[in-house]
Amino acid sequence: MIDTSVMVAGLVRNHELHAVARPHVVESARGQGPGIVVAKTWAALRRAPWNFHAATVAQTLGPWSSERRVAATAASAYAEALRAGRGLNLGGNVHAFLIAMTCRGHGLPLATLDRRQASLASGLTDLETILLLAEG
Repeated sequence: MIDTSVMVAGLVRNHELHAVARPHVVESARGQGPGIVVAKTWAALRRAPWNFHAATVAQTLGPWSSERRVAATAASAYAEALRAGRGLNLGGNVHAFLIAMTCRGHGLPLATLDRRQASLASGLTDLETILLLAEG
């Protein structure tokens, strides 16, 4: 599965990391994407710097408009975020935690362009995390 950084980069043709992200987005469109990522991507594409029209966003996210293409975040992941949030010092990255928990819950690896997401996710057991950026 992919996180928001990969989905946005893979959907926006003029994104600097489009070529790196695009194959993962195509794969996700054929399989599943975390619902929280689809929702966050909608929000990201509607605001600056992209400012896409709602109709364009709906069309762009069309592959995930079927329930079978959306991987839902389990209620237990939200409960875990509340239990572990203090120890993990979660803030705005609570969404990153929930995305990682969704991937883990569905037994799928997490591909990301976000080093912070990769670091957080790597602390979870039973989750393969793939950082699509060169280390450094």
